[in-house]
Amino acid sequence: MYSIIDTHCHLDIIEEQGLTIEQSLRNAKESGIKKIVQIGIDLESSVKAKGLSQKYSEQDLEIFYSIGCHPTESHEFPKKEEILSFVKENISDSRLCAIGEIGLDYYHDASKKAEQADILHSFLNASGEYKLPVVIHSRDAGEDTVSILKEHRDHAFGVIHCFTYDYSIAKRLVDLGYYISFSGILTFKNARDIQEAAEKLPLECMLIETDAPFLAPPPFRGKRNEPAYTKFVLEKMFSLRKEPNAEVERSLFLNSEKFIQRKPFHHA
Repeated sequence: MYSIIDTHCHLDIIEEQGLTIEQSLRNAKESGIKKIVQIGIDLESSVKAKGLSQKYSEQDLEIFYSIGCHPTESHEFPKKEEILSFVKENISDSRLCAIGEIGLDYYHDASKKAEQADILHSFLNASGEYKLPVVIHSRDAGEDTVSILKEHRDHAFGVIHCFTYDYSIAKRLVDLGYYISFSGILTFKNARDIQEAAEKLPLECMLIETDAPFLAPPPFRGKRNEPAYTKFVLEKMFSLRKEPNAEVERSLFLNSEKFIQRKPFHHA
């Protein structure tokens, strides 16, 4: 059985789509999932994420969480200070592993670019202040994402989740000190740019995730995703890398543990 960490999922939304959290976690354990990061997308879900980490963590499957404000949740932008206060209140909680998800999304709403950037700057400042990694959501906003992260390169750090760009952007993000996390999109036949990035990047800068319940890999594409399916992302990574499978599995696990332990990736 594999040893895997799902570094980004939404157990609460999975449950809303019909699969109980208890069943999700049973399935995850059967697939070799050892740790899960439950992601906050607004104040309410961040509070819920903390609760899930407290309720469901076990010795053989630990739940960690993040506190964030998704760029498409613009109705939450006025709660920025409340969300930042919630980060500060929980900074000593070892299960809080990141600020996020935060970022830029021009696919769903390009009309609020300035507001998205303002929120992102605030949370990147918090990353430096609290020594917490950020979980960056970036869709159709590659150049602006690189530009803003470059402004904060001396203090903010973290991961680019659900990477959807090409190797050239990945390389620039890694050079800024960010992990690159690959989701089920990596397994899609038409995802050649993303697969090339996974082939060429240093193994030590990569993570894997599901972003469940979204982006289920084949043979479940188009259906509800869950943490148990992280193994399909891992197996696709095996096919793309030149290193032995055991080395790929071990490195991705150790990288993910570093991220959960709030340790930055430093490019050599």
